[in-house]
Amino acid sequence: MRPESRDGLAAAKARKQRLQLIIAGLMGAGAVLGFFSAMFEVDGGGFMEGIPAGWAIVASVILLGALGYGGWRYNLATDELDRRDNQWACAVALNVYIGGYASWYIWWRGGLVPEPQHQTIFVATMAVMLLAYGYKKLRP
Repeated sequence: MRPESRDGLAAAKARKQRLQLIIAGLMGAGAVLGFFSAMFEVDGGGFMEGIPAGWAIVASVILLGALGYGGWRYNLATDELDRRDNQWACAVALNVYIGGYASWYIWWRGGLVPEPQHQTIFVATMAVMLLAYGYKKLRP
């Protein structure tokens, strides 16, 4: 085996480890946000109901910091093919979000459906993005 091919394999392994570390860090930030948000909720409250204003500010700063820094580091660690797949998945999810929310809002204003449930729309958008990314990444 030529040294260049081993160097390429080592670089690919290092990039994979960097990506795993970045994703683990982002998941850790999400776990911290979820744990403390649940801990601060009032008794009998629903999801994210009754959290203190101070924690809401801190949680927003953690979220935006993790997204900004983690997204930047992720972008540096990925190649152009992965960035293309992510960009495509984000575009699909954005189109689903815009179409889904706008339709639901119009139907609500027309008295056909209940008020839009923002958490449902958010989770659906994330699910569509994950499915679109998986489709783009795993298809033959």
